[in-house]
Amino acid sequence: MRVMIDTTVFLAECLLPTQKYPRLMRKIVAGHKLVFSEGQLEEIRSLMAEYFPNECDTVELFLSRFSFETAESTEDRQEGYPFLSDARAAGVDAVITLDPDMAGTVSDGIRFMSPDSFLNGD
Repeated sequence: MRVMIDTTVFLAECLLPTQKYPRLMRKIVAGHKLVFSEGQLEEIRSLMAEYFPNECDTVELFLSRFSFETAESTEDRQEGYPFLSDARAAGVDAVITLDPDMAGTVSDGIRFMSPDSFLNGD
C-alpha cells in the first residue's frame, strides 16, 4: 500500500519519539511505500525552521534514514486535504492524519486514517 502521512504526524514522529509514532513509521516502512508531496516537504522544513530552528537537523536526519518517494501534481490545490491532488497523482491508497474531520473518510479513492486506525489495521 502507498501511504502518505500528514505534516502533523511527521512532526510528531520527529519531535515526540517516545510516543506511538515510531511504531507507526516502522509499520509503514516495513510493509508499505511512504510517499511525501514536494509541497509537504517544503512545508515541513519551513515549519521546523520557524518554530523549532534548533531541531531542523532532526528532520533531515529522519528523511535521510527512510526510503520514500516524492510526488507533485500539476493540479490546483483543492478544499479539504491540501495535498490531495499530490496524493492522487502518486497513487496513494491511504493518508494518515491527526485531523478528526478527515480521519475515517474516503476522498477520490484515498482512505484517510488516524494513526491508531492504521496501527490496528482498521
